[in-house]
Amino acid sequence: MLRAASYLFALALLAVVVVALLMVAGVVPAQRSSVLGGIIAAEATNGSSQPAPTVTPIDRPVSFDGLRPGVTEAFGLRDGLVVLQVIYDGTVEPFSASLRLLDDPNAEPIAPVSIIPPLNREGGASAQITRAGSYVLDVELAEGEWVVTISQPGDVGGAG
Repeated sequence: MLRAASYLFALALLAVVVVALLMVAGVVPAQRSSVLGGIIAAEATNGSSQPAPTVTPIDRPVSFDGLRPGVTEAFGLRDGLVVLQVIYDGTVEPFSASLRLLDDPNAEPIAPVSIIPPLNREGGASAQITRAGSYVLDVELAEGEWVVTISQPGDVGGAG
């Protein structure tokens, strides 16, 4: 009887540890688990958080490509003009993308660009970057191959 109770306790403890690891990894949201989630969430906010990696501003044009909507890896932009050049090989669905500041996802999109095939296959946009930092290209609509090249004047081989 004591042996069965020990096994049940060990299984329960293992289940708690697995759920805790899944919550820390982000697989299971902490707010969905009552007491344990609160403890882990408190530890995550009170513990030593790792700083976000710094992203070096681009010094040459950078290109991203894809087939569908999505968000690219982060890249750095410095204050000043930024130019986006787009080639889109969609059939009838429009293409829409913009730059977004990585540390402020609620900020207004920067340099939005839209292409509506079959009339257009190429497009572009430019904007003034007033806040140097880490940015991502957020492709909101796309149903076909696309390539976006991002440059800033003074880049090696870039615009300007």
